[in-house]
Amino acid sequence: MKKTTLLLIASVASATLVSGCGGSSSSGGGAGDGDSGLSINGTATAPTGAVAIHPQPGFLEIALNLLISPANAAITGLDPVAGATVQLLRIDDEGNPVGDVLAETVTSISGDYTLPLPQDVNLAGNLLVRITGSGAQMRAQVVDRMVDINPVSEFVLRKFIEQGVDLDQLTVSEVVTLKGKVDTFDLTAGNDLSDMLSKLDLEVGEFVEQQVAAINSQPGDASGVTGNYRSSAFGLGLHDSDNDNFGTFANDLWLSEFSFADGGGNIVSITLETEENAYSNFSGSSVATASLFYETGIEDSEALSGTLSHSGLLTIEGPFEESVNGDYAFRYPAMVYNLQKVKEKGLFFLLSQEAAVRYGTTDTNGDQQPDALNPNDRKGDEAFRALEVFARSPSSMESSDLNGTFGRVFMETYVQSGVIELQTEVSRVTFNGDGTFDQGDGTGHRVGLESSGGTYMALSETGSTGEPIVISAQGDIVSAGSEQGQPTATDGFINDSFDFIAFAETENNDTLWAEFNKTLMVKLPESTPDIAGKRYRLMLLSVSLEGAGNGTSDIEMINSRFNSYINLNSATAGTLDGHFTVVEKSGLGGDLSVEQDSVNQPVAVSVDAQGATTLTLNDEDGHNLMEGFFNQDASLGVFTTRWVPDDGDPNELGLVVLVDVTEDAPGIQ
Repeated sequence: MKKTTLLLIASVASATLVSGCGGSSSSGGGAGDGDSGLSINGTATAPTGAVAIHPQPGFLEIALNLLISPANAAITGLDPVAGATVQLLRIDDEGNPVGDVLAETVTSISGDYTLPLPQDVNLAGNLLVRITGSGAQMRAQVVDRMVDINPVSEFVLRKFIEQGVDLDQLTVSEVVTLKGKVDTFDLTAGNDLSDMLSKLDLEVGEFVEQQVAAINSQPGDASGVTGNYRSSAFGLGLHDSDNDNFGTFANDLWLSEFSFADGGGNIVSITLETEENAYSNFSGSSVATASLFYETGIEDSEALSGTLSHSGLLTIEGPFEESVNGDYAFRYPAMVYNLQKVKEKGLFFLLSQEAAVRYGTTDTNGDQQPDALNPNDRKGDEAFRALEVFARSPSSMESSDLNGTFGRVFMETYVQSGVIELQTEVSRVTFNGDGTFDQGDGTGHRVGLESSGGTYMALSETGSTGEPIVISAQGDIVSAGSEQGQPTATDGFINDSFDFIAFAETENNDTLWAEFNKTLMVKLPESTPDIAGKRYRLMLLSVSLEGAGNGTSDIEMINSRFNSYINLNSATAGTLDGHFTVVEKSGLGGDLSVEQDSVNQPVAVSVDAQGATTLTLNDEDGHNLMEGFFNQDASLGVFTTRWVPDDGDPNELGLVVLVDVTEDAPGIQ
């Protein structure tokens, strides 16, 4: 859960401007003076042309070329909406008008308006001003006396409605602050309102949805999550150099120790105590000619603050940032980190989606040293995704506490000159309670890019018995297994209820090769887990490799967005209702592009008596297979995923975490 220089800003291409609702250049007044003595003021702006909404595309495809402003910046390319009728009205939580129009006025030639507030009409999240034209509308919530009407205000309102927010209960700060944060993304207008709203969804949709999810949650009790936590994160990154045929496939791994303290009410005071990290980038114009850079480091301590909801969301906000590092400078958009708690456990998961634009630097004080970002020297985009787990540590664990059979899922990346490989595995591991474990047989898959073309191999692994494991009283796994009679050192930890294990490890040989891997393990049930009727938040992170590594390859980094779910109607069937972001480049040196796709399709489910589970999603070109395990109470599932086209071998591998967020399930205490 951090910002690094390995990130991306999803982008908006420059486009022609759109219009206002045409008409008179006179300024407001249609509602009279009113009786309250208060007035609402603001400016209406829109893409050039009529305010018109066209059908949404099935998915979005936009090149990356967005600049982020260091201060609040309005959308460039919007024109004033002159001579438009501004109406004041109430709506219900589904966005439908309630009752009559309360007041009206008309915008001036500069798009400004003043609207007297009628007596007994209170400011609230369900009170709107709107303008309409060509069968469309643009609205803004009246929670303050200064209310601008523009695509951002319409976009934010739609997100509140989509997530079922009680609009009447929204506060001034919740709406105004969120709109202000969106404005820090220096966006360029689209061709019309529909195009602009689509671009807003691509640029800031995930950010706004995570903010709204936090706003829409009832406060939790921070005292229920206090303690010392270990975290590990597995990160993937893609970078480009604008139109320069040079790019990077990156990996990042970090192991951290946190303390969570009760900050009062729903506030969690978080201290990052220590953090070790490793990073590699595999860079060049093609996989065949790329070179490897690898480094490790230790981060300083840091104080953070989060808010806990009753539904188990721990929300930590990251502000807009700008940094200078030698010849390069970076701009990062504001971030929301929503850690999803597993019910009844001190266990959280996070799928972070971070971003940056890379710039050149300039010398502003004449000392011949670069000290500031040069906004006119844009260098490229950086995309970064990471799957992270936070587990509360035990205080007096013994070997006997680690017992029973666990389901294990594993993912590894490997790079060397001319090669990128991905590997996943699934197996069972039985801990005997005496400092030993039995490794079961495993199955897996490997996909790769080489100079000659794409590769695929099905894997199998023979298990072993009586392997040693050494743990500390705080749940640290010091070593696991042995090689040539010597314990094998490892980086892993166990949670305080002794039913979840995570490993995060990396190795390298100078600049010749590097590998990064992530292991997740859950304690398996003794009988078939009850999953029927449950709703799971879906966290998916995967990579697709196709083509040849000589520059003709296609590399994709795929992640689920925050509001993605698997709804299980029964023990054998359900629906995947989700949104996915695909960051893609053609060849290692290619420029990044971004697509978004929405999926609402049936999922076939198979669960055995020990929680081993397969989820299958079919479509017209092939199928996704998620293979893994649910834990004892089906509150958590861990899986590998692979995409299998109908006409060939798998080419996409990844990890999936499912966290039970069923509304009528037990609370989080």
